[in-house]
Amino acid sequence: APLGECLTQGNPGYDTTPTFSPDGTKLAWLTMAGAEYESDAIGIMLHDLVSGESRTLLKAEEHFDHSPGTLRWSNDGARLLFVADIRSRASLCSIDAAKGAGPGGEGVTVLTSEGSHALHGECGSGSLLVSSQSFMAPPELYLLSADGGSARQITFFNRERLSQTALGRVGEITCEGPSGDAIQSWLIRPAGLSEEEEASPSRKAPLAVIYHGGPQGSTGDDWQFRWNLQSYASAGFAVLGVNFRGSTGFGHRFCRAISASGPDAVGWNVGGEDTLAAVAHVLETHGDWIDKDRVVGLGASYGGFTSNWLNGNAPRGLFKALVCHCGTFDLRSSYFSTEELFFMEHEFGGPPFEPAAKDESSPYVRCTPSAKVDQWQTPTLVIHGAKDFRLVESEGIATFTALQRRGVPSEMLYLPGENHHCLNPQNSVVWHETVMRWIKSWTE
Repeated sequence: APLGECLTQGNPGYDTTPTFSPDGTKLAWLTMAGAEYESDAIGIMLHDLVSGESRTLLKAEEHFDHSPGTLRWSNDGARLLFVADIRSRASLCSIDAAKGAGPGGEGVTVLTSEGSHALHGECGSGSLLVSSQSFMAPPELYLLSADGGSARQITFFNRERLSQTALGRVGEITCEGPSGDAIQSWLIRPAGLSEEEEASPSRKAPLAVIYHGGPQGSTGDDWQFRWNLQSYASAGFAVLGVNFRGSTGFGHRFCRAISASGPDAVGWNVGGEDTLAAVAHVLETHGDWIDKDRVVGLGASYGGFTSNWLNGNAPRGLFKALVCHCGTFDLRSSYFSTEELFFMEHEFGGPPFEPAAKDESSPYVRCTPSAKVDQWQTPTLVIHGAKDFRLVESEGIATFTALQRRGVPSEMLYLPGENHHCLNPQNSVVWHETVMRWIKSWTE
């Protein structure tokens, strides 16, 4: 193609990750068809630089119900390797570069199904250099066989420190949500709780319920440095990480359900509703060792929205305390202050000044946490960064003001130097110490 020719001008959605084949004759990239939905299904395109023709290797959603997030050629050019979120695990997959995925995705091979992986290179033998992580360990390097059938660990940077760290046993549970969909969650036992003690408990543990942001994302089997579920397990909590409707890794229909636009749309209320179903399920099935009277909820971004939504919609007394990090107070005010207007217009069916946005069925009306401030009574820790332009600081200040004027026990941690995330290491220490002190104070 002549220098400067656009190969993707006919596609209104994102086209990313252009990757040349080893012999330089082909170019592959990731493609998203929709122009307004940042979490739309992703496919793979292939352009032949000799013939000038482009074709679809993986048609989004039709060939595979999960979206590639990375893209890399094998050294021999015979296949393309990518990572996709599958059941809340970052799974390494491959696709034949000539045949493509095919109907039903028979041309896609899932190479890893446990833990989360990233691809870093390929050895002369065909083995893949990957990093692997999980709830039980931070990333280490492995040599993975070309077919994914075997792996050999080659770095042990964290072995000594892990041997001195108390971690909880990890379980995966599923319950039926209010829509009839299966809701997957992670249940991590308090560090030190053995299977024998769980079977014949002498005491009950408090429960920390963590709901992820996005909302299109997932609580995955990986080692987080901001929301590490094991940090709560090490502090004596049972930990429930819920992958509600809207989460990635469970099919595109499941992911779309949380938006107000599209064929499968319901709205932002579904995250809280599915979380309540998961909490009820775990208290019923594990109530012999989890204390139903010591439950706390924590979340950031959409998770912060969920904390505020739960404050007005959860059964009274279910949560003893909540944590709202950079969350939403009011959907209308959030629209007029965010830097990502197209996201909100897709998620809520348009701008809030349209006539339809005043109808009771509009998510701006039925989903906004501010609508039920008069029912807020759960003690809440509010955290917000002054440089957050996704959900500006006024959302956190409004949340805190509402709690204070309602007479609800509340605190606010204001971080002048942080944005939507707490990234400074020293601030992160303050963040974790403040959150842990708060949830412990309401569960001890």
